[in-house]
Amino acid sequence: MLTLVESTMEKVRAQRALQSRLERSWRRREQRVVVWRPDSRQITIHHNGRYWFGSVPPNEDDLTPRYWNPLGEYRASGNLQISVELNVPTASNSKRVSGFFAKDPQTGIVYLVHDGGVGGGRKGVGQKAFLAWSDSKLVPVADADGDVRLGIIVAPIDAKDTASDIARFVERTIEFKAAVKRGETNTPQARAAQRRFGDYFDEFSGKKRRRRVKEIEYISRHGDIVRALRKWRQRTLEADEKLVKDAYVDLGVQSRDALRELYEVKSSCERQALYTAIGQIVVHDGSPSGSCKRFLVLPNDEKVPGDVTRALTRSSISLIRFELQGDKVHVLKPT
Repeated sequence: MLTLVESTMEKVRAQRALQSRLERSWRRREQRVVVWRPDSRQITIHHNGRYWFGSVPPNEDDLTPRYWNPLGEYRASGNLQISVELNVPTASNSKRVSGFFAKDPQTGIVYLVHDGGVGGGRKGVGQKAFLAWSDSKLVPVADADGDVRLGIIVAPIDAKDTASDIARFVERTIEFKAAVKRGETNTPQARAAQRRFGDYFDEFSGKKRRRRVKEIEYISRHGDIVRALRKWRQRTLEADEKLVKDAYVDLGVQSRDALRELYEVKSSCERQALYTAIGQIVVHDGSPSGSCKRFLVLPNDEKVPGDVTRALTRSSISLIRFELQGDKVHVLKPT
C-alpha cells in the first residue's frame, strides 16, 4: 500500500521535483492572467502549446496553506481558464485539499495523487460525478495513524512520463466538464454510479486508527488463526481425509487426492481484501465444478458489504468467523 507523505519538508521537496520536471518538459514560459470565479491573478505559467501549468507557493496566513497548482488548456491570447487544480497542503494533510503526495515504500517513488474532487462552478461538476464518469482507478493511501485515503495516481513526481501523465489527467477533466455540459452525467445510470462511489467512500471513511491497529493485530496473528482453524477442522476429520496447505492455500481438506474443502483467511472485511479472497478461492479450487466446499474466514467484528455477501452466495462461498480472546483464537460455526 502507498503511504502518505506527511512532513512539510518532504512535501516541499516533492513539489520542487514536480515543478522542475514540468518546467523542463513544458519549456515555453509566459506571464498570463488566470481567471476563476469570481477572481483572477497574473502568474508565471509554463506550457507546451496545448496545456499550461502554474505554481504559486503557499500563503502561510491561509487557513490551509497549500501549493496552488492550476492547470488548463492553453490559448495564445486572452485570459486562461483553470481546468483542474492539483494543490497540495503543506502544514497538514487536510482533505479539504484534493491533492496529496504518496510514496511507494518498496521503490521509494513519490506520486502526485488526487481524490477526484474536481471543481468548476457548473452544477454537476464534483468528485463522485468525475470518478463515475472517468473510470479512474482509486488506490488506498495510508497515513502514520492507519487512516486510509482514496485517490487517483496522477503521475510520478519526477519521471520521463510525468508531464504526459499530467496532461492526460488535465485532458480527462476537460472532457468530463464537457460531458457534464452535455448532460451525460445526469442520466439515471450515471446518478446510480455516483451513489455507488458515495457508498464506497463512506466505507473507507470508517477506517480509523483503532480499526487499523486491530487489523495489524489480525495480520500478526495470521499463523495462530490458521492453526486454530486447523485444530477446529481436525476434530471432525474423516478417516480418508487429510489437511493440506501451501503458499497459496491457507487450509484445505483433501480426500483421495481431490480437494474437498478450501479455506482462505483474511484480516479485514475491506473490499480489496474480500475481492482478493474471492479470486484466490476461485483460482485455487482445482476440483470439478461444485465438488469442493469453499470457506472465507473473517474477523467477527467486521461487516461484509451487502453486494459482496450476494457475490459470496452466488459463488457458493460460506463464511466462518474468528475472534481473538487474549492468547487464544476462537473459531465460530460456518454461516
